Amino acid sequence: MDQRDEELCRKHADELIRFATTLVGPSAAHDVVAGAVVRAMTSASWPTVAEPRAYLFRTVLNEARGVCRADRRRGLREARTAPTERFESSSISLEVRDAMARLSLRQRSVLYLAYWLDLSVDEITATLQLSRRTTERELTTARHELEVHLA
Repeated sequence: MDQRDEELCRKHADELIRFATTLVGPSAAHDVVAGAVVRAMTSASWPTVAEPRAYLFRTVLNEARGVCRADRRRGLREARTAPTERFESSSISLEVRDAMARLSLRQRSVLYLAYWLDLSVDEITATLQLSRRTTERELTTARHELEVHLA
């Protein structure tokens, strides 16, 4: 890793960790960011990346997708072999966390960037390298889903 890459890592580490925490939770966030940074910086296209911050955010999102897929497969395997206990929670924070967990990764991503980092739709679009329309649609859908699950 050259000096430019080290500076980028230091500069964006905290926000990438917070982003990953929103997507996969605190226990897996550091691993997701570490995997994403390694994947990004060893990519053949890394030297030509014009927007390294956006590229890193997008790589964290993709790495988080892989972790969620693996967790989902593991959960299905475990559900087939042992019954799981469910509990009712009266805590609002748990309700919000459960409602967020029902959203897609992309929806959680845009909500995090919009409400935790106060980014505009254009900034979210650039950060996640999505179209403006897709960003707007994901925000609208995520807000609606949260309303439904928290009502």
